Amino acid sequence: MLQFPKGIFITGTDTGVGKTVVSAAIAFNLQQVGKKVVVMKPVQTGTDSVGLMDIEFVGLVTGTKHAIDEVCPYRFPHPLAPSVAATLVGEKIEPKRIKTVFHQLCSKHDTVIVEGAGGLLVPIVEDYLMSDLVLDLELPLLIVTRPSLGTLNHTLLTVECAKARGIRVLGIIINQFPLVPDIAERTNPELILEMTGELLLGVLPFDNEISVEAGRIGKLRDIAGSCFSPELGGSFIVQDFLSNLSKFRAP
Repeated sequence: MLQFPKGIFITGTDTGVGKTVVSAAIAFNLQQVGKKVVVMKPVQTGTDSVGLMDIEFVGLVTGTKHAIDEVCPYRFPHPLAPSVAATLVGEKIEPKRIKTVFHQLCSKHDTVIVEGAGGLLVPIVEDYLMSDLVLDLELPLLIVTRPSLGTLNHTLLTVECAKARGIRVLGIIINQFPLVPDIAERTNPELILEMTGELLLGVLPFDNEISVEAGRIGKLRDIAGSCFSPELGGSFIVQDFLSNLSKFRAP
């Protein structure tokens, strides 16, 4: 029987690569196979921005409601690194509180998906980075990256950073893959696999009807099942995806 992970930490190669959309889609998938799943956002910054918070978007996709403090213990108005955003309002983030919330969620759910803020080296407090939280929660890492030019460097840096810090990488998700990829987007997926040695666990296509801030989920529920591997509740097969791209390779 396929074993689904008890917990996943989702990070990105940069801010804005789609961690929230991926988190919501995986949570929805796991719900469809009968798992009790929850998404946790330890720190949300930029709450003064117009639109939904990340955790609210997840609720739209999954149809679940949680008290905000249960799934997002720290929230700050400025769209900055957590440590800076907290300092500007005279607060300090306590990693112990984040861990307490996480373990409380673990006791009530089959799977807890933790969405980080930014990338692995974003500071939560001055001497405590997002990578430190991954290690403290003892979770495998799922890396969300983009398909376009420049992604090889960002993805490799993230994978090497994780390995250097003793973090187990579960795999990589490519988000916003275009319907008509250019030459970089056509060749990057296989290069990412070859150069990182990690698994490609899913590819989400670009959908301009998806917007976290505007609360638009587009076709996310309809396509989620085919976009992720069985380990994440879907039917995605990386060989089939790469084979479809092979026709674009230069002779």
